Amino acid sequence: MSIALTNGILYTGDDVLVDHAVVIRGETITAVVPNREVQREVEWIDLGGRSVAPGFVDLQVNGGGDVLFNDDPTGPAIEGIAAAHRRYGTTDLMPTYVTGPLDGMAQATEAVAACARDRHLPGVLGIHFEGPAINPAKTGAHDRDWARADGWDELLSVYATAAARVRTLVTLAPEVVPRGFIADLARRGVRVSAGHTDATSEELAEAITEGLTGGTHLWNAMSSMTSRAPGAVGALLADDRVWCSVIADGHHVDFTTLAVTFRAKPRGKAFLVSDAMPPLGGSTNQFHLGVRAATARDGRCVTADGTLAGSVTDLAAAVRNCVRHVGVAPDEALRMASLYPAQYLGVDDRLGRIRPGFSARFAIFDDDFNVSAVVVDGVLYPT
Repeated sequence: MSIALTNGILYTGDDVLVDHAVVIRGETITAVVPNREVQREVEWIDLGGRSVAPGFVDLQVNGGGDVLFNDDPTGPAIEGIAAAHRRYGTTDLMPTYVTGPLDGMAQATEAVAACARDRHLPGVLGIHFEGPAINPAKTGAHDRDWARADGWDELLSVYATAAARVRTLVTLAPEVVPRGFIADLARRGVRVSAGHTDATSEELAEAITEGLTGGTHLWNAMSSMTSRAPGAVGALLADDRVWCSVIADGHHVDFTTLAVTFRAKPRGKAFLVSDAMPPLGGSTNQFHLGVRAATARDGRCVTADGTLAGSVTDLAAAVRNCVRHVGVAPDEALRMASLYPAQYLGVDDRLGRIRPGFSARFAIFDDDFNVSAVVVDGVLYPT
């Protein structure tokens, strides 16, 4: 039985359409047509003027629903995290394991691989390892005791095992790892991104030559740009080949700085991440990141000394912030939350657009980007 979502505004990733319907059969989009062309035998779902966009794709999800992936790297934990983010329009994500022990990384890989293998949890795109090859001077809220300065063969083996099983994104400090390490990861199909780094622009440029393709939460926990020292930020902004993720919560990066960022990067090379922590979609504002206690208050996650520790901003809120406070057009802000991260990860052949043949995965929201429902593989979930 086919269904058609009608009487809404369609943000397809390419166009903004009115008086059109998206037709779904099973897990797949079969047509995007004017309302008058929808067949009578199709079940109509009236959106009441709400908007539909491709489901959001979040490549940096530390937790949600009172669960931190590091603390519980299991399938049930991933299910809880995914359910929390689904309420805010995120249909696809990468569970993110931050700087920690190698055995925890291996367990996290197994949990993500099981989700992918069994297909009982749609929307798990792979695994993101944020660390442990980070610069001790730029750890942020990460546990400095787990930051690595040696044992590269052992760490490479953990990354390689993950990459052989699932899509793998690795955030590291290029100046910390030995020469050739990034190139080895890239040859194995790993997406390598710079983060928690004190690299010079020259060191960052060398890493890009080796195969680094991204910058993780640009501006945060990395050497910034000054008039005579471009740093990691300057190098990432200047190179049009490189994608950059940003946390658009108004706390990690000033909105004016975000506006400059979006002007500096070519269209499609900046995308949104949540960097979400357990309080997102949860019932408590308290959590631990390693040995450090953290609290979510006033829209910020902070440790006792005031260090930012991830966020409680979902991608729908990030889109809203980009539109309201940065002046980004709604269709472009929505692409930053869906199409562009899908392109970075190489899954834009099925995600990030409302187009025949693509997966039926949508966010449904009002004029203020409040999400009222999501569609995951053709199944409608009210939020």
